[in-house]
Amino acid sequence: MKNLTFDGTQEALRPITSLLSKSEKACQKLTPGTWQHKMLKKNIDALQVASHLINDDRTAPQNDLRDALSAISDMASRSEKALSKFEPGTSQHTLQRNRLNALQIAEVLVKQGIECDSA
Repeated sequence: MKNLTFDGTQEALRPITSLLSKSEKACQKLTPGTWQHKMLKKNIDALQVASHLINDDRTAPQNDLRDALSAISDMASRSEKALSKFEPGTSQHTLQRNRLNALQIAEVLVKQGIECDSA
């Protein structure tokens, strides 16, 4: 498992916060009850957990951590696929790379949170 530094986790906060904000705006435009709305709501919840963990707030319940891990892993996987579609050096590539790095850091933090709660 990655060893994270304080600076490394703080660098992840900006892309996580940005993705959270964009997801919340997009969620408002979707019809409640649709699969897209449910999936985006799950991602928003996971991003909120990640944001709390990055800010060293370790109050998330075990169930929330497990749900967050699943959603964050899925978002990271989709970001990795999207990254390969963009030419290196473009703004889209940089944005996707930063999101992927932040999601990978969030994934490590969630796994650490699950391990701490299990111990």
